[in-house]
Amino acid sequence: MNFRFTWQRYCFPMVTQPRSATLTAHVHEQLRAEILGNVFAPGSPLRLAVLSKRYGTSMSVIREALVRLTEQHLVVLLPNQGFRVTEISREDLIDVTELRIMLEGLALRRSIENGDMDWEARVVSSHHVLERAELHREGEPGTTAEWSAAHAAFHDALGTASGSQRLIGMVRGLRDSSELYRQLSGVGVAEAKRDVPAEHRELMELACDRRADEAVAALGRHLQCTTDLLLQAALAEDGGGRYN
Repeated sequence: MNFRFTWQRYCFPMVTQPRSATLTAHVHEQLRAEILGNVFAPGSPLRLAVLSKRYGTSMSVIREALVRLTEQHLVVLLPNQGFRVTEISREDLIDVTELRIMLEGLALRRSIENGDMDWEARVVSSHHVLERAELHREGEPGTTAEWSAAHAAFHDALGTASGSQRLIGMVRGLRDSSELYRQLSGVGVAEAKRDVPAEHRELMELACDRRADEAVAALGRHLQCTTDLLLQAALAEDGGGRYN
């Protein structure tokens, strides 16, 4: 019996990550980046055959990546229409923001209560990267990919000690939805009038000082201010018609 177990172990080694899973993750990240970068506009169809040719992979891999994106609310699957990029609206943005303030605030509060020194180190190090990331590039709308990634990592770090993977997952999905609005609106110009680095620094300091009530309140103001600017930018651009 022992000999058979050993023979099977060495002749059939366990595969920890199938190639298809790696491909799906790669395509998922590419698609996500292009949706957030407005390569695929809100409401536009995402055809399996077209995307398969674009990314040089099978339609099954494309489908699995799109399903993951539906879970993040960046893509929807409609009857008789297939996959499409999520539509945007004023009501949806307001809803996303209210949920972010509620759930991201809860994750932050729990992290402050439960986080150890490793969590504090993640918050401080992610803030250090964010402070040094380039926010805008001349002639380009929105924020840079470098800053957007660092921004997401910092906000993610604030809530990672909440002790709830489901909560963290919901917060990340809502943050992706917010990023779609940010990039489409090119709100970076309006945000330049804010002291965004100071807002992030305040969040980092309040979190590490374990001042939960103040940190949650600061986070709420930070998120709401961004949404207010997004709505103002849409209104100034076309009288509010962009977010129907």
